[in-house]
Amino acid sequence: MAGHFCVSLAVFSLVLVLIDCRNLQDNQRFADLLPPWLRRYLSPAQQASDQTKINGPTEVLNWPSIDVQFGQISAVAVDPDGNPVVFHRGSLSWDQHSFGSGGKYNHIDQGPIPEKLIVTLDERTGTIVNRWGSDLFYMPHGMEIDASGNTWVTDVALHQVFKFPKGSRLPSLTLGTAFVPGSDSAHFCQPTDVAVASDGVFFVADGYCNRRILKFSADGILIDSFRAPFDIPHSLALQEESDTLCVADREHSRILCFKAGLINAKDFGTPDASSAKGAIAPVYAIAARGNDIYAVCRATATKYASGYTLRLDELDGKPLTWSPSKRLNQPHDLAISPDGQSLFVVEIGPNRIIKFALE
Repeated sequence: MAGHFCVSLAVFSLVLVLIDCRNLQDNQRFADLLPPWLRRYLSPAQQASDQTKINGPTEVLNWPSIDVQFGQISAVAVDPDGNPVVFHRGSLSWDQHSFGSGGKYNHIDQGPIPEKLIVTLDERTGTIVNRWGSDLFYMPHGMEIDASGNTWVTDVALHQVFKFPKGSRLPSLTLGTAFVPGSDSAHFCQPTDVAVASDGVFFVADGYCNRRILKFSADGILIDSFRAPFDIPHSLALQEESDTLCVADREHSRILCFKAGLINAKDFGTPDASSAKGAIAPVYAIAARGNDIYAVCRATATKYASGYTLRLDELDGKPLTWSPSKRLNQPHDLAISPDGQSLFVVEIGPNRIIKFALE
């Protein structure tokens, strides 16, 4: 009996050493494999980490239920029925040869991507509901679906923003000049994302070259614009209740929030108090649910790629960190369902979509 006790004690000691020595995110996964009686002996810090995980987004396993093949997934949105919609690049990849000086696209002669690039998945099973968008796009980037079911997309090769009415395969609104980058009121240069208010007013992050945010009326008339010390405004999140527009300032590894000017137009672009969150990691995408801001960030030399949850009113506080069971590699976008119950994350390599349940 004494021998068994010594062996058990040695195993227990080894477990604790392994837990203490591994990365925090790995600790959490490792601890989940332990029986409850053993988890009681974890350090308070580890128990706190475990509690944080319980309160964070919960991955929905075995979703999608079938293997769906995509190219580089640049964006995800959710339609009014709660179904996630993926915007991918098919057989095309963005690499170091795709663009020349001034953001000009190098492969116009190859024509538009022939595959159907906009794919709607069933929110319960992940099976394909429909797909469309062949021979329309050259380099997909951002996507948003508004409350009326209109699909908004940006194409960084075309330097354009499109609005497709629900059920239509032809845009009702096109902004920018095809293949012509610019910085005036009639041009974009690699626009990255769109955010749409309930009254149809919309915002464009213009993006890789111009580093500015533009505000348009519902019929596409430019209302206002502003620049901040951005280094690639890569994603937008609009919180109408607080009249707040947040920007993922990608290469500065921070989130900046401003007044959207939906209540008072003169407020547009005014920084919100406590609006900056820095030193997370390169922030690729953000989404808002109530007072919560969800973000996905790429890996750095010292951090794994992860998801983060922050409070809008205290962005400088400590964020909650979360990740799927198979660690994130290159997350590029995320979206929240209209009912606030589901969160979808897409990666640009490996090209996959992950579903999370929100409490």
